[in-house]
Amino acid sequence: MLKLSNVTKSFGGLIAINNVSFEISKGETVGLIGPNGAGKTTLIHLITGVYKPDLGSIKFNGKELTKMPPHRICREGIARTYQIPQPFPDMTALNNVVVAVLNRKNRKNMSLADAELEASYFLEFVGLFRKRNTLARDLSLYELRMLELARALATEPKLLLIDETMAGLNPVESLRAVDMIKMAKEHFDLTILWVEHVMKIIMSAAERIIVLHYGKKIAEGPPEHISKDEKVIEAYLGEKYA
Repeated sequence: MLKLSNVTKSFGGLIAINNVSFEISKGETVGLIGPNGAGKTTLIHLITGVYKPDLGSIKFNGKELTKMPPHRICREGIARTYQIPQPFPDMTALNNVVVAVLNRKNRKNMSLADAELEASYFLEFVGLFRKRNTLARDLSLYELRMLELARALATEPKLLLIDETMAGLNPVESLRAVDMIKMAKEHFDLTILWVEHVMKIIMSAAERIIVLHYGKKIAEGPPEHISKDEKVIEAYLGEKYA
C-alpha cells in the first residue's frame, strides 16, 4: 500500500531523514518509534506532502506522492492526526469535522445539512457528539485528540497516520484513546502507521515496529524482536545499557 524508497530530507546542513526505505501492507498496524529528534514527525510530514523529499520516492497504491500537495494526498486516502492538535479553534467541534467531510472526493455538490449529518456520525463514533456545539478552543486535551481522530476519519482514509496521540494524556485517557483507535481500525478497515513514545502501548498495538535514530532506520521487525535489539536499546538508553 505505502512504499518509501531511499527517502532523504535535509534542512540546511542537518539530515533529518537519511535514505529511509520501508513498505506497509493493507491492514497492518505499524509502529514508528525513536528517540526525540529521530525524524518521526518529519517522516509523517513527507508522506502527507507538507515537506518534499530531496531524494527518493514515496508511493501509495502505486501512485507517486512526492509532487502532490497535501490536499491531493488526503483525497488519495491518507489522513493524519497531529502531535499538537491543530483544530480551527474558533469553530465548533461539528464544523471542524464538516470541513473534513467537504474536503473528500466528489463532495463539491454536497449540501451543508448533509455534511453536518455525516460529521455528526464521526463525532458520535469518537464520543464527542454532546460537544458538537462547543468551540474547539474550549475542549479538553483528550477531547481535542478525539476531534483530531474524527476529522481524520471523516476524510475516509485508507491509511491513517497517528502522531503521538497519547502525549499529555493520563493513563486512563491513554487506554481510552488506544481502544478508540483499535475500534476505528476495525470499523473503517484502516491501515495504520503509528508514531508513539509510550513503548508499552505501541509494543502491544503494532504488528511490526520501525525504529529511527538520527534520521536513519536502524531496525525493523516484530515487537518482541525490537525490544531485544541491542541497537534499539543503545539508542534509547545509551551504550553502557546495550
